[in-house]
Amino acid sequence: MTLEQALAYPGEVLAVWDRTGPEATLTVYAVAGGALQRLATAAGGEREGRAAALRERGVRQGASNMPGPFVWSLDGGLTVWSLIRPVGVVAEGDRELIRAPGGARVRAADVARVVSFFDEDSPGHRGVKVVTKGGAEVVVVEEDSPAARLDPTYGVDHVMVEGAWATFLGRDLAAWLGVPHEDELP
Repeated sequence: MTLEQALAYPGEVLAVWDRTGPEATLTVYAVAGGALQRLATAAGGEREGRAAALRERGVRQGASNMPGPFVWSLDGGLTVWSLIRPVGVVAEGDRELIRAPGGARVRAADVARVVSFFDEDSPGHRGVKVVTKGGAEVVVVEEDSPAARLDPTYGVDHVMVEGAWATFLGRDLAAWLGVPHEDELP
């Protein structure tokens, strides 16, 4: 399917900018039942111009850092989709309330900072959490990659590549909330 065909797909679509390399890649997903289905991928080209054209067409935009397990959008509210099991929406919110996994909720106005974290004792465990003004921590999204447990050569380089999504999502969420971002990833 071409990019134009994907953008003309009936129903809701999401245009996702991958931040993996210097040349942005654009992937268009169909949004159905809370899950994403990849329709088309193309070189991003001139991102600013293409992003403006997508906005004019009313296409919601998001971001990823492949091969990361998540796609997110802050265009029209916060939505984070998992591309791994379980697939679908794992966190969502608006300017009032953020709803995280396990039923956790935090008022957006109560967020003091966003932290991209990883667990030094278990490097496959990484994610993004918010810290409230009262000091409470709420994990917005996390993964526990089995590769870190299964591969005896798994090290900092792997964490940097596979966990980069947490840095990008953390930065985006902090900017959207208007709070500082703290990056604990190497």
